[in-house]
Amino acid sequence: MELYQLRSFVTVADTGNLTKAADRLFTSQPAVSAHIKALEEELEIKLFDRTPKGMRLTDHGFALREKAQQVLSAGSDLKLKAKTLQGVLTGQAKIGLNADAEYLHLAKWHNTLMSNYPQLKIQLTQGTSVDLQKQVATGTLDVSFFSGDMHYEELTFIELCTTHAVIAASPKWADKIKQASIEDLSKLPWIYPEPLCIYHKLIKELFAETKQPKSITNGASEDSINALLRSGIGLAFIRDDEADAMLKKGEIVVWPGESFSLPLRLAYLKSRQDDPIIKALIEVVSDKFTPIPS
Repeated sequence: MELYQLRSFVTVADTGNLTKAADRLFTSQPAVSAHIKALEEELEIKLFDRTPKGMRLTDHGFALREKAQQVLSAGSDLKLKAKTLQGVLTGQAKIGLNADAEYLHLAKWHNTLMSNYPQLKIQLTQGTSVDLQKQVATGTLDVSFFSGDMHYEELTFIELCTTHAVIAASPKWADKIKQASIEDLSKLPWIYPEPLCIYHKLIKELFAETKQPKSITNGASEDSINALLRSGIGLAFIRDDEADAMLKKGEIVVWPGESFSLPLRLAYLKSRQDDPIIKALIEVVSDKFTPIPS
């Protein structure tokens, strides 16, 4: 049997669905199905019952799921031991970025990593918080920055800092928002972000007790939101540091009501918490952020 077959088995067992498992493993549904079939044939045992609601572990499958996880964990431990014996960090550190370089202090920790671990190659991937978490969960990334909630049980995280989001608009909206209630804001057009963006969640929570505002634009990235704000087509959430810079230029106005907590975190697999690469990334990255008061 192969480790990829066991990985497919465990993932299908966890998700109960071939399509979801394929998405999590970044492969196709037929490939996952073939892995399960091959494993069942080799073990001469039925692992799943196929039902209209998805894949359900048989009693034998349930008994073997833990053993399969132990084998996968042993493989990870073997890689970890090999890295430890080398005495230096080599290979590749794959890091997910959910925001702009300045906000994430990219230059600071990138330079330190290059200085402290010259044999470690650094690969950066840009994306949304939820998509980047998924890539960490499947092993495509080692760690990733994200804002908001954790969406995968196999991941854990460290807190880096907490900034805030504010409601902003073009100066032409100043009279309409300076004394606006939440209900008043709901009657104005909004620039909606990408569905997986934390700002999307903030909009839904803000207007949970009133009518959701009209969306003038859907699926905008953070860069697009800032450009559309300046053009004056509607309101949007942006980070307070971005708002400060735009306020100084007279490009926007900010609603004087509450601001909204925006935690920045670094995600990694629980099973890799003792991995030297993970430890090095956590140590170097966290050192560049102001500690969060306890």
